[in-house]
Amino acid sequence: MTHPPSNFYEENIIWTDCGILWKFPINNEQGMEDEKNKSFEDHIFLETHLEGWCPKRGPIKHFMELVIIGLSKNFWMGAEEKKSHILWFRDYFKDKNTLLEEIGAGMIKENSDTNVEILKS
Repeated sequence: MTHPPSNFYEENIIWTDCGILWKFPINNEQGMEDEKNKSFEDHIFLETHLEGWCPKRGPIKHFMELVIIGLSKNFWMGAEEKKSHILWFRDYFKDKNTLLEEIGAGMIKENSDTNVEILKS
């Protein structure tokens, strides 16, 4: 059984060990060690993640361009988290294949290399 801290300083020590408070000396990049291997381009130029599945034009392309712009301006998210958001939308549009085909927005087709491609019907 752990006892509660007896004073303010012990409480701060526990919080620092748990990662709730910053460690001293203050480092603005604390907690971002996994981003040291990522370049600036990985955070900003996200269009490469649309290749192979996003249509060249149409409402899905326009929507994904807006998603890419929003993600590229978000400095709180890591590059891998941004990529996972884009891939989530890819899977979402893949699941909505029948609806996209019915409304004429396009059709999703699986390639042999497991990429998703949207074709205009």
